[in-house]
Amino acid sequence: MNFTDLSPYINKLGLIQETADQIIKDFEMFELHVKFSGNAYNAYQELYDQVEPHINELIHGNQQKFLSILYRIDVSEQQIKIAVNDNNTEPFSSIVTDLIIKRELQKVVIRNYYKTK
Repeated sequence: MNFTDLSPYINKLGLIQETADQIIKDFEMFELHVKFSGNAYNAYQELYDQVEPHINELIHGNQQKFLSILYRIDVSEQQIKIAVNDNNTEPFSSIVTDLIIKRELQKVVIRNYYKTK
């Protein structure tokens, strides 16, 4: 099973809702609020639009909390370095936000895969 290609799971409402719930739960631990309307059609953009400002603010204002969120979500420094090298035209906060959303989706997909085994 390949858990790096998440494209087959992007439009599955149940997985998207679980991903949003996971993001909400992880960000709430740091008193950062994210909401999700339940609309799978624009879920990525909706979550991105809420997560990115938090990440941007933490990068510039609270480095320790930023690193704690990355640790909690399991986004490594190595993943960030690779993503920045692959896409040096995007702002750093955008790259990190994309990694966070994809990692949360990956965790949900893996959890559901093993739940059915």
